[in-house]
Amino acid sequence: MYFPIKALVANTLLGSVCMGIAPTNVEEIAIVIAIQSCPTGHCSTVSEDMGTVLYEGPYNLQFGPDAYDLYENFSVQVPASFATGQAQLGLAQFGLVGASYQPYLHLANETVYVV
Repeated sequence: MYFPIKALVANTLLGSVCMGIAPTNVEEIAIVIAIQSCPTGHCSTVSEDMGTVLYEGPYNLQFGPDAYDLYENFSVQVPASFATGQAQLGLAQFGLVGASYQPYLHLANETVYVV
């Protein structure tokens, strides 16, 4: 799971949530997209602190034109009061995998700059 960021325009963050094709049965449940300020250039890990939640809920990854991986585009609003400068965008994905539907949690992060 990864999420390339496309742009930050007028406090709206545009990006995609992407995932390679799984070799086994996967039931996607929900994701959380959050942002935390990193004023000293150091952020907590996503497993310790997600920060300000920008989106929480279901998602539906699909193939698109010229897409090698599954993806879904998201636009999330960064609060106007959020500090400018370096920040970390965090992603938490929850799902069930395999024939026995074992729960899994996948975490990812991306450094962004809020202007």
